[in-house]
Amino acid sequence: MKEVEKLAFGENGPRKKTPFEKLTLIVVIIMVLVTVGAVVLSALSAII
Repeated sequence: MKEVEKLAFGENGPRKKTPFEKLTLIVVIIMVLVTVGAVVLSALSAII
């Protein structure tokens, strides 16, 4: 399983993230925040 983890997380020594990887990470974080925010808002509006 160690080989799979290395492939999945790219742990082949210290490696700089490419701009594309950073952009993807930012987009994913924004999507998660928006999703969580929508869930919280719908829950709050249901309570009110």
